[in-house]
Amino acid sequence: MADRRYTFARPVGWRLFFSVWLVYSVFATTNVVRETYLAISLGERFSVRVDKYRGLHNDLFEMPGRGWYINNNPGTSFVAAIPYALLVRPVIALATRMRPEIVAPKPPATYDDPRPNRTWFMNEARSRGLDIVLPMAALGTAVTLVAPLGALAALLMFMFLRERLSDERQALSLALVFAFATPMLFRSAFLNQNLLLAHLVLIAWLLKVGLNPRPREAPPEAGTLFAIGAVLGFGLVVDYSAIPLLLAFGFWMLADGWRRGGFGVGIRYAALYTAGAMTCFAILFGYQWIAFGHPLWPAQRYMPPTEFSVRGWLGFTAPTAELLWGNLFDPRYGLFAFCPLLLAAFAAPFVRRRAHTWSMSAAELSWIGAAFVGLLLFSSATQFANLQWNTGVRYMVPVVPLLFLASVPVLVAMPRLVRGTLVGLTLILSFAVSMTREDVPTALQLVLSDGPTLPILLVLDRVSSGYSFQLPSGSFWLIALTIVAILSLTWRKALRSAR
Repeated sequence: MADRRYTFARPVGWRLFFSVWLVYSVFATTNVVRETYLAISLGERFSVRVDKYRGLHNDLFEMPGRGWYINNNPGTSFVAAIPYALLVRPVIALATRMRPEIVAPKPPATYDDPRPNRTWFMNEARSRGLDIVLPMAALGTAVTLVAPLGALAALLMFMFLRERLSDERQALSLALVFAFATPMLFRSAFLNQNLLLAHLVLIAWLLKVGLNPRPREAPPEAGTLFAIGAVLGFGLVVDYSAIPLLLAFGFWMLADGWRRGGFGVGIRYAALYTAGAMTCFAILFGYQWIAFGHPLWPAQRYMPPTEFSVRGWLGFTAPTAELLWGNLFDPRYGLFAFCPLLLAAFAAPFVRRRAHTWSMSAAELSWIGAAFVGLLLFSSATQFANLQWNTGVRYMVPVVPLLFLASVPVLVAMPRLVRGTLVGLTLILSFAVSMTREDVPTALQLVLSDGPTLPILLVLDRVSSGYSFQLPSGSFWLIALTIVAILSLTWRKALRSAR
């Protein structure tokens, strides 16, 4: 019997990586977020201070006598500073040498958008000569970091599923669903900590269960346990929402060791995991010490009071019913409103395992459930989550890879028509919100009424009056046809070999 793991005569891994990177890059936007400012400061001056950008963002604040800082963890900026310094900054420097007027102060202009803060930001940046270089930095880090990481995540998902399902064609289809029908596409438009944490969670999962199948009773190596802790420990450097995920995986290590060899082995597993995490905690503590003068207190302790930071302890309260519901189903930012396909994960325990098919163990599903519940409770206790309506699905994104993995056996077991309908509808939602950067109902309405578009085209159209240019008609279709042509050439030989 032929080995279906390798349907294609030519390798498809690099083609998958390139394709996802290309599409993610096309959907990238110029959103300048707090992490962008710190990445630029690190990439240009190797400084954690963002004084140059004071007042440009609500999430930048001043500590008297110490300077300006971002009010979030620095891990995403630490990572982004590397491609910014090596790849993006030289391009910006070349552009400003060729066109010095790029960095010249400019008079006010109109940003054609009903949200007044966007016009204010553009004009404040124009007055400082930062209106072009900041969006270039945001777009550059999206293309050189966010998109490649998303492509790598899709490749890892493909490699994992190919070995579990023993069917390369099916694994490739599911990896593409993961890349384009889940919020991974929507969040990959610009630099953000929630997406990077999702990638780290996927890596931690693969380290625990292995890319290649192995006997369930094979004990993990000490280095693997340490690495899992280090990966999720860096997740804490990225964002404090890693806390429930760190705990879920930590208890998993403890329980797995206990099951294999009793209490002593469980403690050993947990100790190795904790040691790995602590190596990265030191990075966060060091940053907080340098920035704020104390290693343990987060930025939220020092930022000026806001509507939500004064609730509870630094913005943390008991989980609220509004956020418990909203984080899941609110059409402005709910996880399942943006991706109904992931609801299939809850049917995973009830799917009967068939011969020659892969399914997760009850223990694996339980730990995925624990991670999901933990993150939901944490995100519903964080009152800053009330601001999600402005940026779409966000706080629950780190658990997306785990829910997708739990959904795979359910999708495989579905009748083809049901599976195709569910995937198709979710793809439409995903592309609509990723095109428009709006909530689900608004995104669908805009695409139906105005036609498909891209985030960068919307931005260029809205700023056109301030820069005296006009987008040519049919810009989207020209870009779309170019991408289709490139992808067709990329996949032509591989698909031909699979016939």
